[in-house]
Amino acid sequence: MAWLRTSAYGLSDREREVVDLVVRGLSTKEISKTLFVSEYTLQDHLSNVFDKVGARGRRALVKRLYLDSLLA
Repeated sequence: MAWLRTSAYGLSDREREVVDLVVRGLSTKEISKTLFVSEYTLQDHLSNVFDKVGARGRRALVKRLYLDSLLA
């Protein structure tokens, strides 16, 4: 079900990986180490995700992708 929500926004595979780790509560540093990318590259991925989903931060992202569908 989570895959459907993220694919509905046209997220790339890498962006979906980032979202999954954000949802798990990992920090920027932890995510960048997990994905073997720099923190700057990770910030670019997050920025792209926020733009595609229409969120302004991590909390809003999680709310939009996961909580809004539960409350609807």
